Amino acid sequence: MKSKLIGYMIIGSVTLSLIFLGWTTLSVANTPQATSAPLIQPTPSSRKTLVGSNLPDCIKKLVKGGWCEVVATDKHRSISSVWPKNISARLRMRTGPSAILRAWNGAAFDEKSVTMYFTGGGHADYGGNEVYQFDLINGQWSRLTDPSTLNRLFVLRDYNKSIKKPWRRLCWRGQQPNIPGSSHSYDGIIFSNRTQTILSLSGGAANGSCFGDKKDKFKNSELVSTGPEGRGRGLYEFNPSMNEIRNNLAPLSWRLVLTNKEMTAARIAPSYPRTAELSDGRLIIGTSNKTMMYDPKKPTVTGKKYFNTQADFGDGFMMYHPQNNLLWSLHRNSLLAFNAKTGQSVHRINSKIPHGKTIAIDQSGKIFSWNGVGTISILDPKHINSGWQVIDWQQYGPQQGSNRVYSKWVYLKQYDVFAGISSHKTGFWIYKHPKDDAMLPKNVTAIRYNNQDLRKTIKNATPGSHLVIPPGVYGQGLFINKSISLDLTGVSLRGISQSRAIINIKCNDCEVTINNFNAYGPDANCTNGNCAGIKITGINPRLRLTNSHINNTAMGILTDNRGGGVIIDNTVIENTGLGNKSRQLGHGFYAGAIDSVIFRNSTIKSAFNNGHLFKSRAHSTVIENSNLLGLNGRYSRLIDFPCGGILTIKNSTLHHGKQTDNSDLFSVGTEPKHCKQGIPASTVIMKNNWIIIDRDRSDDERGKERGTSRLFTWYAPIEKLMISDNKIVEKTGNLKMDAKGLITGLANKNSFYLDRKSAGLKAGEIPLR
Repeated sequence: MKSKLIGYMIIGSVTLSLIFLGWTTLSVANTPQATSAPLIQPTPSSRKTLVGSNLPDCIKKLVKGGWCEVVATDKHRSISSVWPKNISARLRMRTGPSAILRAWNGAAFDEKSVTMYFTGGGHADYGGNEVYQFDLINGQWSRLTDPSTLNRLFVLRDYNKSIKKPWRRLCWRGQQPNIPGSSHSYDGIIFSNRTQTILSLSGGAANGSCFGDKKDKFKNSELVSTGPEGRGRGLYEFNPSMNEIRNNLAPLSWRLVLTNKEMTAARIAPSYPRTAELSDGRLIIGTSNKTMMYDPKKPTVTGKKYFNTQADFGDGFMMYHPQNNLLWSLHRNSLLAFNAKTGQSVHRINSKIPHGKTIAIDQSGKIFSWNGVGTISILDPKHINSGWQVIDWQQYGPQQGSNRVYSKWVYLKQYDVFAGISSHKTGFWIYKHPKDDAMLPKNVTAIRYNNQDLRKTIKNATPGSHLVIPPGVYGQGLFINKSISLDLTGVSLRGISQSRAIINIKCNDCEVTINNFNAYGPDANCTNGNCAGIKITGINPRLRLTNSHINNTAMGILTDNRGGGVIIDNTVIENTGLGNKSRQLGHGFYAGAIDSVIFRNSTIKSAFNNGHLFKSRAHSTVIENSNLLGLNGRYSRLIDFPCGGILTIKNSTLHHGKQTDNSDLFSVGTEPKHCKQGIPASTVIMKNNWIIIDRDRSDDERGKERGTSRLFTWYAPIEKLMISDNKIVEKTGNLKMDAKGLITGLANKNSFYLDRKSAGLKAGEIPLR
């Protein structure tokens, strides 16, 4: 957009730029078994990562740094090459063995043999408790054990524990009490260098095969285990060797080390389990609330040393840093550091960065986190205040994977590379960090995240104050619960608030002004569900948004239904709903039942996922000097005014694109069931607008069967109708005014054209305001 005149108004301490736009134009145009590892065929040209047959092969290729994928076979890139065959439905549950990697499971890593071990499934995902290994040196996957047959029952909920469900709830599990069931391991699995065995904190058998025994079929059945360990919770130990006895444990065998009763008494029963190994071989084991020192050579909890609250929100990953004798624990919202000797808290660092709840520490002492796809985040403990450096490798890194990595990410000191895996659909990834940023590909940049916690900044601000947020990248969204003015010039928010929006406003009778907000949905993980660039809730909140750009969020702007108002000036909202995998519609702007909306000098374009470009239940809606452009979006209407009221559109350009699924451009009073006050007699004023309709019902259109194009679907009583001086381009010549034939006289007050040329426009041109 080109501006001809810029005026300034000073309101209190807030400077608002009001920009009046001139004209410009736009053109539309599966016994242990191992597999050999032959190299698969070259990857598609769109991928820039290297492919290797094993770790040494990848290291040879990673001269300048970057990513290399170790693949299994030409048919299976990963663990699927050794999955069990003919898995029963009881064992498979909802997801099957793919959950071993992509559910909430970590891994145990033997640095000496450069081998990683995997087990787990858990919850409703998968009931198999088999153990796998991947030999990075040889590039070979093996399955070390078979899954236990689920032929025993334990009581998850006994009789009369629920008033509404008085019957027992039973779950299937394996018969051997010394073998753990399948559970999410989180950070609760670790390889002990002292015993050369694997320790696993098991939360019990998976509940995906649980059922309510309403008819008491198993009341006196011998299949039901009545012992306290029926569920299989506790600390277990496994010897992964095929021929060696380790720590008095036979090859490929399990044993129960600490019972659930013992661990519960010690208050470390598995719940979001976590583990870490110290330099002397002792372990830290426990939960999200409490951990303790543990010697795997002396399996007892008597006289142990406990540490409390070594965690933040829910699950996470903990690792010992030998250079500073700290335990670092990464969670959804923060990175915590504790003294490994005393358990005392040392650091609490904002970690709103793309990560897979995992960290690995290189030989220099820097902390590296991987998000399971192509993003690496780096923190130097010696310079904490410098914040996280984040590198998004884009097509040069992994393209798919889970962000639940946990301990499936390790640093190989002898090779100075990292290794990790997050999905059964890819091979193992080897990452070599470049010596300096200059070695990064041209379109890959290293971004420094600001450590400032904007939540605290806004929380501590006085109501009515004006805040200028320092330019930079912040790994969080904003929560606003008071009247405030924000200047976000040069600020990139890469997070969402309360799973709702990048900026989440929730207050009563407040006035919020936001200037220079730049939102990009993929960076903030705001591309699905109802995630909006801005969401406003509360009683009578008022928002003024200026000089802003919201791009590729699931929703653009979304309001509550309890009064208030929105003013939007000099703002662009585009590509809403693009790639949205939910059932939610991708509206560009959606006002609920509020008092008023003013949308001026602004643009909405290309809504997707069948959303409307502009939807308003407000009593009064004004659109002026603006553009509502369907372009090639896959949307419904340009303007949906479902509860009626007063709608004014002046000096604007309205474009109905070929990929709409609706034949009408505007609706008035079409949702009486969703309008609490009913549908009032409504007023529509449309003056001096360009209305360009590119629907021609040809075979390349989604809505070709929707019928003849029409301006309105109008169900409200008509209070006032003023539609004049509009230039309307519609190529079929069969444009209807409305669905019911209620609107007449428009032909005499507006100009109609069959093509752009006759309207004085170039081919494909859309004149912008």
